[in-house]
Amino acid sequence: MHETVTIRGNAEFINSTIKGLELLKEQAPDAYELVMKHIGDIVSGKPSGVFPDMLWLGPTFVIMGPSYSEGSPIEYAGALAHEAYHCELYRKAERNNPSSSVEPNAYSGEHAEGLCLQYQCDVLRRLGLDESEIKEYANGLHTRWWEVPFERRDW
Repeated sequence: MHETVTIRGNAEFINSTIKGLELLKEQAPDAYELVMKHIGDIVSGKPSGVFPDMLWLGPTFVIMGPSYSEGSPIEYAGALAHEAYHCELYRKAERNNPSSSVEPNAYSGEHAEGLCLQYQCDVLRRLGLDESEIKEYANGLHTRWWEVPFERRDW
């Protein structure tokens, strides 16, 4: 447990997640607040992703794979910020149109992924990641990873 977030996984995953959250708390407090606001559980598993459409139940969960949790703490923190931003987009769409259900393109798809990547890159800059590595994230939109069927994702 880290404040209001339950972390589910082995000891290495839990420690990596705490490091990522602490980095956000210290160097990107707005991103940390988004995680605390929208995410109730961080779970070790594959594929990585968040489930904003479950926010009507309360804070949702995010699954984080080893490509993040076993890598750089800075990049893991950036990935957490990215997933939390999907939730923020969902909530924003919900606030803007409270009388109807939230359309998936409000929080997923090309436009939403572009916004989440932009936010992630901003957070990574504040965390001190080298600009050349940030550029790789910024250019990642062309891969269209969101179109890969969930069951075929391996990250």
